Amino acid sequence: MEKVVRLEIKYDELLERIPYKYAIPVVVAKRAEAIREYAKPFVITDDENPVSIAFMELSKGYIRIKNEEILRALVPKVK
Repeated sequence: MEKVVRLEIKYDELLERIPYKYAIPVVVAKRAEAIREYAKPFVITDDENPVSIAFMELSKGYIRIKNEEILRALVPKVK
């Protein structure tokens, strides 16, 4: 595990990897809930906030969206 000291969320970079802007907060909220209840974090940090830890994990690539096919159906086809 690597030590992360300070969280700097670059939402634009997350949107490049995950092009579903509404999925990012949902994924982070689900992971934060899991961390709060039972899961062990994938990153080591001084910050004890589960939401911050979940954002760190997502930005570092430790967590991902499983069913991206479902999310593709939600993206509007605008020309």
